[in-house]
Order: sequence, then C-alpha cells, then structure tokens
Amino acid sequence: MNKYQKEYIHRINKVIDYVEAHLDEDLTVEKLAEVASFSPFHFHRIFSALTGETLNGFVKRKRIEKAGRLLLNNPETPVSEIAYYCGFNNISVFCRNFRQHYGMSALEFREHWVVEFSKIGQPDSKIGQFESSGNDYVYTVESLNNGGFTMNNNIQIKDMPAMNLVYCRHTGAFHLIGQAYEKLMKWAGPRGLLETPNLKTVTVYHDDPKVTELDKVRQSACITVDKEVKTEGEFGFMTQPEGKYAVGRFEVAPDEFEKAWNAMCVWLSGSGYLPADGNPYELYHNHYMDHPEKKFILDICIPVKPM
Repeated sequence: MNKYQKEYIHRINKVIDYVEAHLDEDLTVEKLAEVASFSPFHFHRIFSALTGETLNGFVKRKRIEKAGRLLLNNPETPVSEIAYYCGFNNISVFCRNFRQHYGMSALEFREHWVVEFSKIGQPDSKIGQFESSGNDYVYTVESLNNGGFTMNNNIQIKDMPAMNLVYCRHTGAFHLIGQAYEKLMKWAGPRGLLETPNLKTVTVYHDDPKVTELDKVRQSACITVDKEVKTEGEFGFMTQPEGKYAVGRFEVAPDEFEKAWNAMCVWLSGSGYLPADGNPYELYHNHYMDHPEKKFILDICIPVKPM
C-alpha cells in the first residue's frame, strides 16, 4: 500500500465515522465529500470502489441497522419515533426500506426477537450458537444461569471517562481481530505511541450481527493515547465518549469471553438499566501471555440508561 492509497483509506474511514455519529442529520454527498476532502463529483465513485457499497446504500443500511438495535433495546418506543431518530422523516419510506432490508416489518422484527428470547434455556434453542460480538452478547444469552459464571459482585454502574483512541478497524470474523492489533502495534511502536503513560488496549464494537451481516460487522482494535494523534491510512483517531456504563471486571481464558458477556447480560436484566445508544467496549488491563494462566484481565463496558 503506497502513501496515496493510505490517504484515500484514511479519508474514507473519516467519512464512515462521521456518518455513524450523524445518522439523524441530512447526509448529503456534498457534506460527506467535504468531510473526506474530495470533490463531490469524484467522491461517490471513490467511496463505492473502496467499500464495495454505494454511499447512499451505506447510509441507508446504517440507519436501518441502528433502527433494528433500537427496536430491540427499547420495546416500548413507537416505531415512528425510532424512524425519526434514525434520520427518516417519512414513516412510509422507513417501513419500505426496513422491509426491503430484513424481509419483515419493524414490528415483526421486534416480535421475532421477543419469541427468540422466550426460547432461552430450552433444549432446542439455537440462541447463542453462532459467533457473536459484544452487542450480541448483551442482547442474547444462552442460559440465564450462565453455567455459574455470574461474578455479579464485580459488576456495577459507573461514570466512565472519555478515551482518546488510535484504531485499526477490523471487518468480518471476530476471532481475527488479532491481525488488526498486530498491524496497529507495528505502526504505533516506531511513533512512540506505545510509550504513552498508563497505556491500555481497547476493543470497540460497532455492529451487532443480529442487525448487520457478519462480513460487514466491524470492531476497532485500539490503544489509548493522551492527546489527538495524526493518523494515516487504515489507522484513525477517535474518542470513546464519557458516560454511564455497566462495567464488569473479569479474569477470563480466551474461550470464556462469551460467558463473561452473558454474565453482564444477566446482571443488566435486573439492574434497572437498559443498553443505551452507543458502542460497548472491552478495556484490557494486561497481556494474557504475561498471566500465569494465560488469562485476560479486562473490563466489559456497556453504555446504559435508566429504564
């Protein structure tokens, strides 16, 4: 990848970040081209060539997927209110686009997952028997007793500070995110970023596989930095916002992450809080290879709001 290709990728990542933060706004080609510092005439073609999606298709997909998450997390909120919050000023347009994307209406989508949740713990339930992301572990659990892996005393509601992060984004199979971390470390090391005081690694989850096709699900492999950093290519800078989070401290083997997320879900169901609109993340406190039992020590952090 030469420096020009890196610059193109960097600009497209800025647009993707901007779109996700402004889905309720009017996202015109002109505005997004300005974010990318491309001319509007060429921007649409460049975006499609590098992402495999048209710009309008990407914006529409992200709005519909956000609506899908909100439908599940806010069962009492009217569909029309969710549609407006996701940037649809016309409920008919929203309903048509939602059905085209998921093959069912918004109400049917919500009812479908209510039925799936009711199967939890049944012998023939398929819930949880697929590869999952952070969001998915929050919203879908295999068993409410969770095999005894509850660790409820280690979970609490906390006000978490904002974090400045340098990231390398990973799209696709979750277990391959290590490749993104490897690239990030190779890039950050020579720039002195691994010498940041109190350096932490962080995995931010952007998508939920119940509402996003697996090959489009994204995670960000991140390191903390103490100030904004000039980035390039596939490496970007973002801020994880401060706010109220359900925070669970865990010490887990590589194959116990799902159990830890399930423990968070069980605890959250009785906490008086709901998942809020925002990205959950894992904050790591060690390198698992330095642990005598090769375990990760981490906080699972889920943005929440009162019920």
